[in-house]
Amino acid sequence: MEHLIHPDLLARRVGVHLVGVGGNGAQMAACLARLDIAMRELGHPHGLHVTAFDADRVSEANVGRQVYSAADVGRHKALVSIHRLNQFYGLDWEAQPMHYETFQQRLHVRKAADLLISCVDSRTARRQLHHRLFEPCAGYRYWLDLGNTEATAQVVLGEPLDAYHSRRGSRGPRLPCVTELFPELLEDESPEDNRPSCSVRMSLASQGLFVNDVAVRFAAHLLYELFSKGRLIAHSVVINLDSKRTGPIEVDPRAWARFGFREHEFAQTCDRPEEAILE
Repeated sequence: MEHLIHPDLLARRVGVHLVGVGGNGAQMAACLARLDIAMRELGHPHGLHVTAFDADRVSEANVGRQVYSAADVGRHKALVSIHRLNQFYGLDWEAQPMHYETFQQRLHVRKAADLLISCVDSRTARRQLHHRLFEPCAGYRYWLDLGNTEATAQVVLGEPLDAYHSRRGSRGPRLPCVTELFPELLEDESPEDNRPSCSVRMSLASQGLFVNDVAVRFAAHLLYELFSKGRLIAHSVVINLDSKRTGPIEVDPRAWARFGFREHEFAQTCDRPEEAILE
């Protein structure tokens, strides 16, 4: 079984919202710039347009642990990352040094993107994104989520409900999103510990040095495969650096059932307003 890309994404510029520009997000932004070049070289007419969102500033603990230098300390992560890529590759991408929800709340009409990539480090942030993407007529085609612990990670490319309806039922089953395969990510009973580390040593004590690199490369390759081949036979991967093992999650309802996910029948469809789509 395989998933086929939404065909219109091969004919126009693809809007991407990158939420979080830290350990995973900053590297993901650089991979998206390389993907943009590759897509256009392979015949895509317009490539990607990325808008990055992050309210945080670079701290001393980020230097070395993330892809920031000592000269970046005190500056907004989103501005640093996007300005650097725009200068290096001649891009016109945008940076929003604020939380994604803040950006959405400031708009009279909420803007969607074709692809939302979440590189967040808390259940609260992921829960907010889940509710946003699963709103009726939300307008997003794909949700790519990267998450990790000390030595494990998961990368999941899913389709929110509205995206399923826009494919009009002929392109295979809907890809479940990360919060459907791993519903525990939405639980709020356990206290969160996403406090910033005050040193690189403390940061490394809570998270391995290269777990972000591995997760980002798998995520970037999923997108490269989707846009270069137009299809996927696996849409997600789970990673364990301690055991040196990775496992794909195939486009197969039987594979999803092992995670407890079973697709239901959809009773509603919606017509998405054109102004809600980021062109």
